[in-house]
Amino acid sequence: MLEVPEYTLEELMEIALTRLSMENHDESIARTIAENVSNKLGSRDIRDVVKLARLAGNVQEIPFVIKMVGGQNDLGRKKLH
Repeated sequence: MLEVPEYTLEELMEIALTRLSMENHDESIARTIAENVSNKLGSRDIRDVVKLARLAGNVQEIPFVIKMVGGQNDLGRKKLH
């Protein structure tokens, strides 16, 4: 099995800024989403950042979406271990 090292928070932020700008999210929203994915969901996966950004239409909806997914760290994906 190929094991990919986890991104650091700084790397996740940089990737999130680039990726979410492609979906017309501004820098502050991208940073907030990446921080919440890392801190509240315990994930450093860019796919989780993108999913949260798509579910939360604005920064005010982020806590609701975090609560909705129940703190699951994979937003519906199964982890491979």
